[in-house]
Amino acid sequence: MDNKLIFSLYEKAIGNLELETVFDIINLYGNKCIGGIEINTKNLEYLEKCAMLCKKNKMLFRCHFPLEAMSENETKKYLNAVDNLSKRLRYKINIVFHSLSYQDTIEEMLDDTKEYIEKILGFVEKYKLNVYISIENLNFKNNIKRINVSKIDEILKKEKNLYFTYDIGHDIFDNKKPSNLTKLQISRINNVHIHSVDNGEDHHMIVKDTKVLFELNTALNNLKKINYNGPIVLEYSIKYLNGKKMEEKIIDFVKSFKFFKDFLLNI
Repeated sequence: MDNKLIFSLYEKAIGNLELETVFDIINLYGNKCIGGIEINTKNLEYLEKCAMLCKKNKMLFRCHFPLEAMSENETKKYLNAVDNLSKRLRYKINIVFHSLSYQDTIEEMLDDTKEYIEKILGFVEKYKLNVYISIENLNFKNNIKRINVSKIDEILKKEKNLYFTYDIGHDIFDNKKPSNLTKLQISRINNVHIHSVDNGEDHHMIVKDTKVLFELNTALNNLKKINYNGPIVLEYSIKYLNGKKMEEKIIDFVKSFKFFKDFLLNI
């Protein structure tokens, strides 16, 4: 497999580390393995800066909708901002959304998420925004059930213009092995998140002693069989990276791409 590998960047997680420093580290330590950034921020100036740095460094720019709560008005401003960036970059930008997960039951989560996504897509279609909207499968967290691979079709089948971000790490976290994707999921998949699972926690780095390498290999083999050639986002938590200073942690993250690229090439 020769998919473009993407660095997942959550603005709040990296503290005061300058965005330019992150790109410098990628250029110094990335061995040309990193092909883009998926940025998670509600700061529209930061969003623009990241997009322009991606353009300067010939990297793909993609977005993860902010994890922080945003009002309907803030959400519209965010979508318009990404649309404006798409015009400057001259390509359609993918935005990953989570399903809603604060309700008491899966049924309530599904109903509220369907309504939420319908509003998002309605706004995108009304103003012809140059973005893809993609929904990610979540995992059970702190014994709270969330919308995972087995339930995501109920949202996808309601919206024909909704795409699918398949999070392999979340899937393995829940099911101990990768799921067989449905025909609908295969037809809509346009993005992949990947990370390891260890001691009941996800978002660990993928390295040579990763406990679930076999399961990750199986999931990537499944993607190869369906001819998935889109981006693969390495989505690692800052707290599991090696180093005392933030810069050291980012260097560790960036260096890990070489192992994953070699791992992927042998699938």
